[in-house]
Amino acid sequence: MKLKTCLITTILCILGISFLTPSKVQADSVTPSIYETSILKEANGKGKVTFKNEGTTPVKITPRVSAYDPKTLQLISEEKTLFLVLDRETYTVQPQSSLILNYEIKPPTNLSAGTYFNLIIFQKSADLTVTNQPNQLGTVENLSQLVSIHILEKQTTYPLQIKSDFAQITMEITDAGIPFLKPMTVKYTYQNTTNYVLQPLGEIQSFDLKSSYSPEYIQINATGKKLYPGDSIEETITMDKWHISDILFGRKIVGRFYNGIDQNSIIKEQSQNTYYIYLAIIAGTLVMVFVLIKSIQADKKRKTT
Repeated sequence: MKLKTCLITTILCILGISFLTPSKVQADSVTPSIYETSILKEANGKGKVTFKNEGTTPVKITPRVSAYDPKTLQLISEEKTLFLVLDRETYTVQPQSSLILNYEIKPPTNLSAGTYFNLIIFQKSADLTVTNQPNQLGTVENLSQLVSIHILEKQTTYPLQIKSDFAQITMEITDAGIPFLKPMTVKYTYQNTTNYVLQPLGEIQSFDLKSSYSPEYIQINATGKKLYPGDSIEETITMDKWHISDILFGRKIVGRFYNGIDQNSIIKEQSQNTYYIYLAIIAGTLVMVFVLIKSIQADKKRKTT
């Protein structure tokens, strides 16, 4: 009876696993799924995308273009921010074959400097099951390509840059810490003040005022968060490495902040004065220990005499 029950349970488990495990689905692919470029205002550019049929039957696809808001993950019906030009044709792609689609980037002349997004959507006439895999900007990689452009004002300098004051940044030492006992904490706030979509990059550096050792580097925005116009990010950095020279000379904190588009940077600095109070405590403790030892030695001498 027990053997029969065990066999039935095993069979049910196997059947359950087979029903719960999704079948393998061949998904078509689009590469690259994201294309990002900078372009001067009133200038044109070019791009391309490759669609590959990963299935076993031919498919017909019709590419179309839509404006896109990656913050809300919504298609935009207005055509004033469309900047991609491609032929609206229907293509037949054979199994395990690829279609390379070339297109032009022609921003409208009335578009102001900033970041804009268009989506090339590959509409299929055949109803194929695909695997939806959202990427970091909320699109579906195997059905579309996201094209992001940064429109720059006309410039005579090289390399091309957006603006030097691309963000409002503050940095402060929120807790000076206690050498070798408690870490120092530094907080920064980074607010996007442009019409561009920025990805804050950079690091917070810590070293003594005499630069007697190599700085400690801590990366900001390690998650790669993107900031849309007006958005901000706030982060607290913990620095738990200490050196004797920090007590003697004090600490300097330097923040280097980038926008993720060009090499422009904003630098912020903060200094922590020498830890005199801790030097005084250490010195006082040593004096008390010395006095105590002398007192004990004097007591012993009196007792022996």
